[in-house]
Amino acid sequence: MSLRSRAEERAAELLKFCRTEGYNTRIALLVDLARHSGRRRFVAWDFERNAPIFTCPVSHGSGSQRPHLRSAYARLSNEDGSHLSSEGRALVSERYEGRYGVAYRLDGLEATNSNLRSRCVVLHGWEHTTSFPIWPIATAGSFGCPVLSRRMMACVDELLRNERCVVIELFR
Repeated sequence: MSLRSRAEERAAELLKFCRTEGYNTRIALLVDLARHSGRRRFVAWDFERNAPIFTCPVSHGSGSQRPHLRSAYARLSNEDGSHLSSEGRALVSERYEGRYGVAYRLDGLEATNSNLRSRCVVLHGWEHTTSFPIWPIATAGSFGCPVLSRRMMACVDELLRNERCVVIELFR
């Protein structure tokens, strides 16, 4: 199944959730962790147009035993110290400037990602993540954060600056 069709299917479910729970019903962020990390798998989604705004590669957690290795497919955990990404819906919370530039804190909305904030898992940019697909090569791993290229993080930041209560969903 294509990224577009998987994202469209997820976005339809996510829109229902956002309406029910009072979250943003204009845009959302989706990460298809079933896809190879060197492919486009991050989607900024426009609910009103029912279409992607843009897509790009995104890094995932590589695990505590192998920091920053190039792992094509994500293993998942919600445990502190695992350095793995967590599956599920999260609220994109406050914007700040940190070690990697502009970043957004994430607050897990499900049992599978309830420790995001305490684990310091945030959405940020990084110079070692690519803006364009590099398949069959994998993107560099993170310590659990969804990490975009700095260029794509600037695009996400522009989208998020005037929005509130945006949800990001990492799924397989």
